[in-house]
Amino acid sequence: MMMSVAEISRRDGVSKPTVSNHVKRLVERHGLTVERDGQGRVARVNVAEYDHLRGVIGDPSKAQAQRPPAPAPQPASESYDEALRQKTWHQAEQLRLQMEALKGRLVEVEQIELAIAAITEEIARVIDRLPNLADDLAAAVAREGAHGGRVLLRGHATKLRQEIAAALSALAKPPAPTDIEPPAAP
Repeated sequence: MMMSVAEISRRDGVSKPTVSNHVKRLVERHGLTVERDGQGRVARVNVAEYDHLRGVIGDPSKAQAQRPPAPAPQPASESYDEALRQKTWHQAEQLRLQMEALKGRLVEVEQIELAIAAITEEIARVIDRLPNLADDLAAAVAREGAHGGRVLLRGHATKLRQEIAAALSALAKPPAPTDIEPPAAP
């Protein structure tokens, strides 16, 4: 279920700037799902994902603001039905996120950043060996001209691709299981 920052601030009893700052930080660091307006501003936030991330990384020791006075009451049946619908949707979305995390389909941004750093390091190691090619390249150009240099570089480019692929394969982890086995019945 998607809600605006103002709706979340009313629901949680905190100021809009506080919620806006939390949303901004969660989008940048954890990829919180949001809908943006035509100018790129956050229009709506996935509430279940917001609450899930706040529960996982939030600081429960921080005091919450006092709740504002309740708005004018709606007819009991409408407000109850709407609250029940929102609660059910919220619980379903939280369960979906938990299942995705258990299945290994949700990856923390920090893990991705560490993997990118390792991949970058491996590629840089392979590329840093290019200066060792200088003597062979000079000899090929002296013997056969520019064509000899191109042939040597083409062959070396293929070798570099293979070395990078081998380095990345060595870094790859086996995929996480996609199905979770239910517990055995007693």
